[in-house]
Amino acid sequence: MVQAYEPAPLEFFRPATLEDLDRITALEAAGYPPDEAASRERLEYRLKHAGAQFLAAVCPAAAAEDGRLEVIGFVCGTLSCADKLTEESMGAHEPEGDLLAIHSVCVDAAHRRGGVASRLLRAYLSYVQGTTPGLREVRLICKERLIPLYAGVGFQMVGPSDVVHGKDPWFEMRWALGGEEQEEEQEEQRQGGGEEQG
Repeated sequence: MVQAYEPAPLEFFRPATLEDLDRITALEAAGYPPDEAASRERLEYRLKHAGAQFLAAVCPAAAAEDGRLEVIGFVCGTLSCADKLTEESMGAHEPEGDLLAIHSVCVDAAHRRGGVASRLLRAYLSYVQGTTPGLREVRLICKERLIPLYAGVGFQMVGPSDVVHGKDPWFEMRWALGGEEQEEEQEEQRQGGGEEQG
């Protein structure tokens, strides 16, 4: 039996820089409605103050005319000392925080539906574990239609979010450090604990 050939993904991931700000701002504006998109100033703040929590996807096939690789997606977040996401906890970057709040996950429209967002998120979760000492968990808020995307990379539903941002409701999801393996161990312990008591 002949197996189908699937070409390897062409994108790779690197820390975002201020040189990427114009492209990142354009991706943010294209990826979110105007009442939800972060401003250029907000994105610049995150790059300057939370650069270790900002990752870009670049693609050789999307190289600019000057030969530079073009950013085709990004994920950014800020740290918080809070236990859940609120307008306040997402409004600033607390470098000593152990909760990472993801603000944006954007992929250029021409590169969507090919797994880029999932690969970018997996790379991001690995990246922030290395750049963020003391990280306890990662949280985000998303629209209902995107829950399967985030669940597919290991996020678990917390429930409806208290955050009001734009006109549609948001849902809060979490990813505990250690990801799916840690969650499976915790579930086994809960199940095992219930059997012992019963």
